[in-house]
Amino acid sequence: MKRKRPVPKTFDIGQYTEVITGLTEHMKEQEFEKICTPIAIHVLQAYENFEHLQEGPKLAGRPFDFFGYKDGNPYIIELKASLKSFNAPGETQKRRIQEVLRAIPGLNIALLQLKLNLGQYRVFYNYEFNIFFEGRQVPIEPIIEWVRRQIV
Repeated sequence: MKRKRPVPKTFDIGQYTEVITGLTEHMKEQEFEKICTPIAIHVLQAYENFEHLQEGPKLAGRPFDFFGYKDGNPYIIELKASLKSFNAPGETQKRRIQEVLRAIPGLNIALLQLKLNLGQYRVFYNYEFNIFFEGRQVPIEPIIEWVRRQIV
């Protein structure tokens, strides 16, 4: 069965115009997304009703960018930001996300995609986010322990 993609929604880029005009498509993905962190947090809180948002662990190989709650449920949240397109995580990242989800019952996943030039975003929640994977194995235990410590 083919999964339906969430319909893109719009957000107000007015307060972020200066940040967005400073971004280029040739920037490294990590640098690009770090600059977009305030925009992502704004969208998640103001438009998607996430609470208690924080950045993920500062550990090598973390497969997600944020941790927060929506409707009282814990979520790991991956950000993919671009000027002109909606991007998706790679296979290794998807595999690592799936490992975290398997290790922590009741944990949820959200993928936030930002298309900054148009002020568009879409969010994939849990079953909408197709987590298929192939990739090299890297220890995930430190990340799992970090998430467990965040859940109240």
